Amino acid sequence: MSEDDQLYVRVDGYKVLLQDLEAVRQIIQNVEEAAEVLRQVREVKEKTIDTVYENIDRMNEKLDDIEMEVPEVEGEVPQQVDLNTQNIQEPEIDDSVEELHSELQNLQSELSDLNN
Repeated sequence: MSEDDQLYVRVDGYKVLLQDLEAVRQIIQNVEEAAEVLRQVREVKEKTIDTVYENIDRMNEKLDDIEMEVPEVEGEVPQQVDLNTQNIQEPEIDDSVEELHSELQNLQSELSDLNN
């Protein structure tokens, strides 16, 4: 193609058009980042649900173990237990729950950063 065959077109507002294109690119990048954060949130939610079900299963197993260890006596009325006088130990927090809490805090921070 020779110079005589070339056609030049003047576009009014060319710089404005370039700025608009850059703005669109920035919006796309923000949406991609938000989608990634939402994907991470979904993963954390799924892990949390799995952890809840695992803990329920463990509690059911413990209840079954306790039920098997307690002797069953016919005709005996169960005694009431005063929970205020007994020494009740707090269960230890599962490491997986602490990890999920930490991940949620990180994701909240990332979401806040995206808003700014």
